[in-house]
Amino acid sequence: MKLKRTLKIIILALVLCLTAGVGLFLYNAYHVYNINTGFTSVPLNYNPDDSSSTYKWNAADVTVSGGFIKGIQKGKDGNRLVIRALSPLPSVTVKATKAPVRNVLISIENVNPGFYSASIDKSFKPARITVNTLEFSMNLNAGETKRIDPVQPSNTADDNYVILGDSRDGYETFGKIIEQINALKPVFVIDNGDLVYSGKPNQYRIFNQMVSGISTTLCTTLGNHDIRGDGRETYKKLYGPEYYSFDFGDNHFIFLDSSRGYAEKQAIPDVQYAWLKRDLQKAKGKRIFVISHVPPTDPRSNVRPNEVQSYTDKVEKEGGLVEQKLEAYSEDENIDHGFQTKQEAVRFENLMTEYKVDTVYLSHIHSYFDYTKNGVRYIISGGAGAELMTQNSYYHYLITKAGATDTLTMVQLPSPPNLMLQRYAATVSLFANAMYKENPAAVVFFITGLILLVLLLLLLLYIRLHRRLALLWVLMKDTGRFILKRYKELYKSKTKS
Repeated sequence: MKLKRTLKIIILALVLCLTAGVGLFLYNAYHVYNINTGFTSVPLNYNPDDSSSTYKWNAADVTVSGGFIKGIQKGKDGNRLVIRALSPLPSVTVKATKAPVRNVLISIENVNPGFYSASIDKSFKPARITVNTLEFSMNLNAGETKRIDPVQPSNTADDNYVILGDSRDGYETFGKIIEQINALKPVFVIDNGDLVYSGKPNQYRIFNQMVSGISTTLCTTLGNHDIRGDGRETYKKLYGPEYYSFDFGDNHFIFLDSSRGYAEKQAIPDVQYAWLKRDLQKAKGKRIFVISHVPPTDPRSNVRPNEVQSYTDKVEKEGGLVEQKLEAYSEDENIDHGFQTKQEAVRFENLMTEYKVDTVYLSHIHSYFDYTKNGVRYIISGGAGAELMTQNSYYHYLITKAGATDTLTMVQLPSPPNLMLQRYAATVSLFANAMYKENPAAVVFFITGLILLVLLLLLLLYIRLHRRLALLWVLMKDTGRFILKRYKELYKSKTKS
């Protein structure tokens, strides 16, 4: 009777654990991402041709250049308009329309507070509210305009910036990189994409929490992993437009969206190519840098053709949900990681050569490559935390100076041994740690459920075999007694003789 009650309790606990685990996993993975308590996102309004974003706020017209208006944050002192910088020195113009406006609160996030404050008019006294956010308070008369207009540096020879890519779910390594970045104090950081593993809200939440601790401007672009599921919309809510550009001194930085390039025939849409040509034309005379995720050409030898698109088309036509999910989560490191068509690769590379681009920063391949093609330098850096499944690849990031040439430095971090068996083991460990970090409660329930399942199987095995085990136990006891009795008899007879 007690055994049956125990069996029922274990089955009930097992069902509850598995149900709770699955429920929490789905909730964490698909629940709509809320940036902060009391925060309301506004629709993205950004013009890449002049890098501007506009919004009407408290009877005032707000225009941002080099950033975008992200949303409205409720606070004890009133609501404030949140602007996210897309460049180290965004400018903000606030114009009162017909009536005076009092206590206009504007926060600019994703800036280096000291560097930004030193670049604006001293009449502004912004409050530093986080490691990378400044808050401004303004009063305006009717028709009055106030401008926060940072002065571009005249000499950028000593201004460092950092390049990295493919952090994905390598949270431990990426955390170490962030610590080192804050110690370096660069003017900005370039992230070449694959910020997260599969575009899920809980992954973006962790990434956003981590980069909120970076004390300077983080300039991001989309990777193919970032756009999985509803990842593109989450990215735009957090980090703004898919492509943009900015000036820093005599340098011009262009950020492109090539995230489609791994699974679609065309990596960069035609509308973006049209904008790219206009932007390159305007940047003539400056030192131009282009940032994107997927390289136009894979520099490695002996790579297999990328057949993901044709395979995806086949699965979609023939059905098979399991196959689609497997395809969505699998990548072969030996597949060609360049653009799907050589025609587009040539198109992209010809543009870079035509407009005398200095350097193209890329990632997508979890390794490091540095090569020059038709006068343009291409640098692939994909070592910010994702699994290392190619030999001679190491976790790393890059540092260089904005106003100098030949100053690129690689900083390596602890990496798995350069042997495939150890790297596979490290990858399994990385995925397990990431799963726990992304879904801690769900993982605890799953592990508890697994333990209960083992107990249940042992209990069922015992119930099925307990009679045989009881007979076996009796047989073993009787056999033991007989052996002991017989031994004593033999011992006594030997003693008498």
